Amino acid sequence: MTDDFLTNGLTQDRYLKALRLTDQFQAEIAAILRQFDQRMVDAQPDLFEPGLNPSVKTSESPGSGLANHRINHRMEGPAAPSGNQKLNVHLYWMPPTEYDRTDIDGALRAFGYKIKNAAADKDTRVVEQTRTGDWAVKTSDNPYDSNKVFYNHVSSRADIEAAVDTLVEHFATLGGEYRK
Repeated sequence: MTDDFLTNGLTQDRYLKALRLTDQFQAEIAAILRQFDQRMVDAQPDLFEPGLNPSVKTSESPGSGLANHRINHRMEGPAAPSGNQKLNVHLYWMPPTEYDRTDIDGALRAFGYKIKNAAADKDTRVVEQTRTGDWAVKTSDNPYDSNKVFYNHVSSRADIEAAVDTLVEHFATLGGEYRK
């Protein structure tokens, strides 16, 4: 560390401003994910128990990724399959190679969803229907577990809002595959 680096961090409270910026960013992403989660639940209400309020988890060193924000919402409604399925809505920062995205320069910002612990045949059917349909949704293997992920790369708030609309419609249309 150089003297200039330390001095710049102290000048005009730059270090404190950076911390506050991080907290504000995380709070805004958490709010967006909670709204996204609720819209997904509303799209397939029979897969979820009413009244659950899952929390947002944030990790700045999540293993194979670079950073993430996520909600895991238990699927325990009357049409949910038996087992431990969870709707996972997320914003993952990933090396683009993890998702076979050589077209991305820098980090892939994958805003999307997956069904954790879903049966492989159900994931396969949804992936096939996504690819054969006219969906503006990318699919990939998931770097954290064996399930598939459905996502859009985002670079702005407008991208996130468009991704939410597209992914909710995707889940409303194809999410019935995850019923028992």
